[in-house]
Amino acid sequence: MSVADVVDLLRAEGSDVSDIEAKAARRGYPQDLAPTLSAFGNMPGGGVVVLGLDERAGFEAVGVYDAADAQSRLAAQARQAVAPPLRVSFVTDVVEGSTVVLARVRELPTTDKPCEVTATGHAYLRSYDGDYPLSDLERQGFVANRGVARHDQAAADGAARSDLDDVLVATYIANCRARSPRLAAMPDDDILRHTRVVTRDGIPTLAGLYALATYPQTQYPTLSITASVAPRPNDPAGTRSADVAHFDGPLPELLDQAVAWVRRNTRTRVRFGADGHGRDEPEYPAEAVRELVANALVHRDLGPHALSTRVAMTLRHDRLVIANPGGLHGLTVEQLGAGTGGSARNQSLYDICKDVRTPDGRRVIEGIGSGIATVRQSLNEAGMTPPHFVDAGVRFTAIVPDHALLDQDDLAWLATLPGARGLTDTQRHVLALMRHGVSWTNRSLRDRFPMDSTQARSLLTDLVERQLAEPLGDGRGRAYRLGPAADQGSREVKPADHTKNSQVILSLLADGPLGVKALADASGLSERQVRYAVARLRDTGAVELLGGTGRAGTVYRRTDQTG
Repeated sequence: MSVADVVDLLRAEGSDVSDIEAKAARRGYPQDLAPTLSAFGNMPGGGVVVLGLDERAGFEAVGVYDAADAQSRLAAQARQAVAPPLRVSFVTDVVEGSTVVLARVRELPTTDKPCEVTATGHAYLRSYDGDYPLSDLERQGFVANRGVARHDQAAADGAARSDLDDVLVATYIANCRARSPRLAAMPDDDILRHTRVVTRDGIPTLAGLYALATYPQTQYPTLSITASVAPRPNDPAGTRSADVAHFDGPLPELLDQAVAWVRRNTRTRVRFGADGHGRDEPEYPAEAVRELVANALVHRDLGPHALSTRVAMTLRHDRLVIANPGGLHGLTVEQLGAGTGGSARNQSLYDICKDVRTPDGRRVIEGIGSGIATVRQSLNEAGMTPPHFVDAGVRFTAIVPDHALLDQDDLAWLATLPGARGLTDTQRHVLALMRHGVSWTNRSLRDRFPMDSTQARSLLTDLVERQLAEPLGDGRGRAYRLGPAADQGSREVKPADHTKNSQVILSLLADGPLGVKALADASGLSERQVRYAVARLRDTGAVELLGGTGRAGTVYRRTDQTG
């Protein structure tokens, strides 16, 4: 990323971001960088320090006091103010007539973490635009990750062979025998010992207890899931989370309960196929939910430092969030689902779960590294955007945006666009919403489609280069609307006849102009259904907009009522 890219990103964001820290440094070298250097050394991917930008002035380029001295002092800090020392590379550029220094701080190898401030002994992580000290448990997690984790192979505290569920064990043993001629010839207890369900002394391992016990929470209460439905944006102030649930039992039952909970707390919607027939589909594809929950349960950190934390699921109005203790192990976010391999954090648990079945008879995991690829495929088949993953080192979060499915009219319009070949699913959704009057900023794009500032900027820049979008304004106020190529494509789509929803909207507008929310409340339609219906009515000239898209007080009026 160039200096210009970083400047544009920060100005679009309006504040520092999790992997970029800006300092004015106009009158001298900043004195508070050691915690930031520590945090970047501990964060996946490291981070960037920018000297010569004033955050309080909207990241105006004010220039660094002395570029050579600033680089020398920052390099010295990276060697001496933190331990282990950090590698830093520099780029200097002129922005709006002022010199700006960009320093890229490299992430430490896992075997060297955590990086500490030598003066205080504190180690830090980054949370959005702030550095925070590691807790004792988080520090222990970094130390534990220096080697190959084997917490799942240890004997479970206070457990006995009788804690294992007889039905689950019998099914597990039968599955082991079916796939392995060598295991097929062994007695039951030998199979359990060789597959690390129990130790040599016959005590259940942590992995064996978690996967096959009648009630693993007797010994480890946090081997469970907490789930909640977050208040919606329009709920009254003070509204608490709804349907807070706590799931317990062995791992396969946790998985089934979690998938059922998502299904119970979300809607089905109609999606029209190529044949023109509507079919009910879940708001979140069950296969995607299942794979993400299974990943969280199987790959969560099982070290003593992490056993105070549960897997957590939150349903927000626009996304499903699944978080587990422990970051990625042996691979990066970019490598997820790419077939590049990696190592399982809990290898014994991972191997056991290939032969464990959920109550409906399905394997907990396939064990061929296809889980994330399956998630992406099922979301793609549902016309939804891909999941967003966040690796914070000590926790891992999967975010699935809840985006309405693209309908046939939008798909037909997208197919007419020149330069549309190779668009991502997110870009297709962005353009479809632009078609219906939505304009985007870097921030609004990230709020709607979980991604970071760099990804949002890249997505919008690509649409501009394809002439499918065009920018309006500069800096923080820059917005994007349909570009000339997309606008021409929009005009070339023949307006469809009024749909059933359009007739409902026309009927409601007979009594006078109304806004989207009022139309949704009166019709029982979702706000997106209303927006789509009025967009089609505007295409045919039956309805006009009074006000502006996104402005307070904007309403729609039937054109036969003008004058």
